[in-house]
Amino acid sequence: MSGNLSSLNKNEDRFNKKEYQLLGILLQFPDKIDEVADLLEVKHFSDPQAQIIFDMLLKQYYHENQISRTKLLIDLQDQNAVSEPEEVIERLTSGFNSEDELKPTVDLIKKDYQRSLLKKAASRINELADSKDLSIDDYQARAQELIFEATSESDDLQKHVYTMEDALMESFSKYMDRKHKKTDVGLRSGFISLDNLIGGFKRGHLNVIAASTSMGKTAFAINIAKNVLKRNARVALISLEMDASEVIDRMIIQEAQVNGWKYNQGETNDEEDQRISKALDNLHDLPLMISDERGLNTAQIRARLRKFKAQMNGMDLAVVDYLQMIQLPEEHAQNTARAVGEIVLQLRNLASELDIPILLISQISRSFTGRTDKRPVLSDLRDSGNIEEVADGVIFLYRYAHTSAKAREEAEADGTENETNVIIAKQRTGQTGEILLYFEDEFIRFADPENMSLEGMIPDDEL
Repeated sequence: MSGNLSSLNKNEDRFNKKEYQLLGILLQFPDKIDEVADLLEVKHFSDPQAQIIFDMLLKQYYHENQISRTKLLIDLQDQNAVSEPEEVIERLTSGFNSEDELKPTVDLIKKDYQRSLLKKAASRINELADSKDLSIDDYQARAQELIFEATSESDDLQKHVYTMEDALMESFSKYMDRKHKKTDVGLRSGFISLDNLIGGFKRGHLNVIAASTSMGKTAFAINIAKNVLKRNARVALISLEMDASEVIDRMIIQEAQVNGWKYNQGETNDEEDQRISKALDNLHDLPLMISDERGLNTAQIRARLRKFKAQMNGMDLAVVDYLQMIQLPEEHAQNTARAVGEIVLQLRNLASELDIPILLISQISRSFTGRTDKRPVLSDLRDSGNIEEVADGVIFLYRYAHTSAKAREEAEADGTENETNVIIAKQRTGQTGEILLYFEDEFIRFADPENMSLEGMIPDDEL
């Protein structure tokens, strides 16, 4: 035995002392395996032999609800997993280990792991810098993604694990904050009818605004963005179809209430020009950031939104226009539905990461065209991946007058050609249902009857 110990001492440096100390603690205090299994994975170990041993201990525990030094030795010998298994077991069990050292040792192992991830990320970023095929924007997006991946792993898994008492206390505390208006219960869209139904857009939620062509999806999203901007909420808009100037033109037309065609043709009169000038003043200082580069992928969208959040010192809402214009992941390029589903999942995770609501505009499939009732339903999203399962909220826009030439004639005869049904088909934390808005074609904006009723009660000299 003394020969083995002598040989072991000479080769002390080939062992990762922290990792072997942890394994030794587990063999002496096997009841601690539960605690460690919740904090560490095999990947956290840098020593290949330590990885093998920890994996064997986990499998013992999962299969037999206990761990055994003898069983470990037999497994190491049978699988020829390490050289000199007896020496390894001797190394693990020869010293005195205190269970008080367990948590500090786990923390050191995780710290080493995080440091190794950062070193790898730095090395990969250095390699990217030598690539001549990447644009500066692509390089920045890839570099940010690498750093995020290297730093995103939580050091405190316990913050996601609650006892009943802890969960009740946190839930009640949040309820009292809402009751006493100490916290924002949801970002108000500015449409009273919609806000009364959904309670505002919740932080960390992905909300899909979907409709067929020409129903006004983008106009609706820009309308909401302008409404929240006027309450000094910070907004980022990723426009994959319209130029930034076109987005701003829409906001000016909505704000000034001038004819959109006349504005775009430069044929406004003096009185309309005065309203446009006032609209420019009203919009000038609002906290908005726009990206209008086309063909972005989700990694680039993530990078842009992180950058915008830093530049604005926070963010309250992001709008992505629109889903079908986002570049598909190469690994899923042959399966469009799966690729779109992956994009939606990544955007939902991004909403949670940035702690903001994200509005994602989407087309719907044309399956509704064969139905008598052409009002959109959740199943119309199925050709676009798993939107209906992943999204926290789904809002459909439906304008009967735009479903056919016959429908337009009927709507014009009834005076309902501007009516828009806003259908809340899914709402994870609120009600579903339907409200009615009017689309004012001239101003490319939506109007809420409840807002109009409230405004009608305000004296003219206060408007």
